[in-house]
Amino acid sequence: MTDQEQCAFCGNTHLTAKTTRYLHQAQGEMLIVEHVPCIECDFCGEQYFDVQVLKQIEADHQAINEHRKQPARFVKVAVDEFRAA
Repeated sequence: MTDQEQCAFCGNTHLTAKTTRYLHQAQGEMLIVEHVPCIECDFCGEQYFDVQVLKQIEADHQAINEHRKQPARFVKVAVDEFRAA
């Protein structure tokens, strides 16, 4: 997936291949993609994605927006604005 040997964010050398949930936003639309392969830093949690994986997510999101592909399911999401206490 990547030739990276250490985290670019914190410098940790312990990186683990795993899957995660990825949020893709484009033109005011949001797509939640589950089970996305990535490399994750064991210390800080920074995640690294293969460029081909991200291109596939972008293409899938466009296909869904153009009604050429159906998503696995729809979810209801609440949206709020941050207000300092």
